[in-house]
Amino acid sequence: MNLLLENWRKFMKEEVINTREDLVALLRDNPEQRKTLDIRKGEGAKSFGKVEDPPKVVEFDYGEFPDLINPADDMGWDFILADNSDVEDENLLPVGHVSYIEDKELWDSHSVEMAENIGGNLKVVLAKDGEISGPEKDLIVGFFGPMWQFKEPEWY
Repeated sequence: MNLLLENWRKFMKEEVINTREDLVALLRDNPEQRKTLDIRKGEGAKSFGKVEDPPKVVEFDYGEFPDLINPADDMGWDFILADNSDVEDENLLPVGHVSYIEDKELWDSHSVEMAENIGGNLKVVLAKDGEISGPEKDLIVGFFGPMWQFKEPEWY
């Protein structure tokens, strides 16, 4: 019974946000959403679509909004923090995003299975007060640029 109540409480807190545009609008209007930090800069690695082997050490803080569900993977929307921002900062606003290329032929040419809905599984970039510097952008572009599975970051 306790497990049922716990799952119900979790379900009641979560909200499915269907598109990047909806997520950006929500975050601009209400930036104080609950955030969890999955990886601190330099302290963990990710395979990014099960492509990077060995997993690549992350050069920025990386996390998710556990209560804002991305229907592309039924998990919290992912975020990247600009280098001069901290997860505890108030007024973290979206300044851009990084998204996967959704092209089955491309994935097949690299002998990697493309996850369903991978194009919608993007990472939103957050910065304190919506201000991101050129060097902060360069860090993100430099990190994702060599990876064939990603589009070039888009800045707002």
